Amino acid sequence: CHASYGPNKLTELVDAVAMNRKPMKDTVLSEGTFIPRGSFVVANMVSIHSDPDIYPEPSTFRPWRFSEMRDRSVDDALKHQAVNTSTDYLAFGHGRHACPGRFFAMNELKAMMAYVVMNYDVRTEKEGVRPPNYDAGLSVLPNPMAKVLFRKRVSSV
Repeated sequence: CHASYGPNKLTELVDAVAMNRKPMKDTVLSEGTFIPRGSFVVANMVSIHSDPDIYPEPSTFRPWRFSEMRDRSVDDALKHQAVNTSTDYLAFGHGRHACPGRFFAMNELKAMMAYVVMNYDVRTEKEGVRPPNYDAGLSVLPNPMAKVLFRKRVSSV
């Protein structure tokens, strides 16, 4: 399991592929695709998470993207939660092999972000400009050379 990449670009270290599998025997899928024993099979997570039919404007930072998706209907309100998995959101895998620690991971991320937001002013070196991602093989990382500036807020209490 990995941190969430998704269209809202919350990222620590993110593989471009998900659900890596190595078949132990030759397999033929229901539509006829042959997968030989020992091959490497993955789901292309970046392609799915960058699909404009699923996520309009996938390259645009929209912090309320999933909130807006949840507002569409009762079903969507349940579907588009950070810990839920689907064929359209593979950050934590999908199906019976989905990351069991995703609930803990998301609670930790929320607590950490709440602390930072409440106690620090944060900005990039160039105000309002997000440094480009760094592609490292099958991983997408935040730019390791980017400067993020933190300033501790003075308590008013």
